[in-house]
This record gives sequence, C-alpha cells and structure tokens, in this order.
Amino acid sequence: MNNQISMTFGNKFIVDKLKKANPELDLSLFNSGDGQYQIIDFHGNHDIFKNNIIFDVIFDHDFFSNINFVNYSYFNLSDDDKKVFDAIIEKIKNDDSIHFLLLKETRDKKRFVLASSWNNYFDFKSWQKDNQLLNLAELSLNYKKA
Repeated sequence: MNNQISMTFGNKFIVDKLKKANPELDLSLFNSGDGQYQIIDFHGNHDIFKNNIIFDVIFDHDFFSNINFVNYSYFNLSDDDKKVFDAIIEKIKNDDSIHFLLLKETRDKKRFVLASSWNNYFDFKSWQKDNQLLNLAELSLNYKKA
C-alpha cells in the first residue's frame, strides 16, 4: 500500500468500465447495498478515477487482515474534540479487536477518517457499542466487500 489511497463511487457500469480500462490494477470493490459501489485503489494511482477522493494514510493498524465489511467514520473536529480523538486513537492502536486505517482527506474539509475493517456487520456493531470514538463522528458509512 502507498502513503495515499484513492477512491470513487459509481454503479456497475462504472465498475466494469474501470476494470476494462485498467486490467492491471488491483481495485477493491465494496457495495453499500443499494447498487452503488465504492471503488478503491489502495496503491494511490490517482489518475484512473475522474472524480476521486484522495486520502493520506496516517496510520495502518492491520487493516487488510479482515476486510469483508468496512465502516468509514468521518470526523471534523474542534480543538477539544481533537484531543479526545487523539487519546482514543492511541488507545485503539493497541486493541487487536479493531483493524483500521487512519486517513486524512487531502482536499475540501480535510476531515479525519477512521476506516475500520471487519469480518461482518455484527462484529462492527459489537465494537461500536463499547467504544465512544464514533460518538465524535459526523458521518458513518458502511460497505460490504463486493
């Protein structure tokens, strides 16, 4: 994995078009359940997507070991919330029950994003129930590996 990842969103037509135009790339596909796909290039090839979102990878805590279900939690933090956020991130860096990438948007709001990978939705919900970190999130999105 590179120090940046790039992603875009689209339907099955977009997915097939990208795969056909870039057969050499190992693109990861996730489905939100409504026919829309999240297409991720974990190798940072920014020129393959027309409307991409680019993230700097700040920290990788074994994200790729269990990637059947992914939750993206977006954080736009005040100075006080950032202190709480940083303290919780330091704590979960030693938590083997969560596998995650800590990302930061490179454009626009420059929010922090916690991308956590799970075996399934129920494992995520169990962790979420016992963790206060996601209470700080302004947005949370879930995707299943396609």
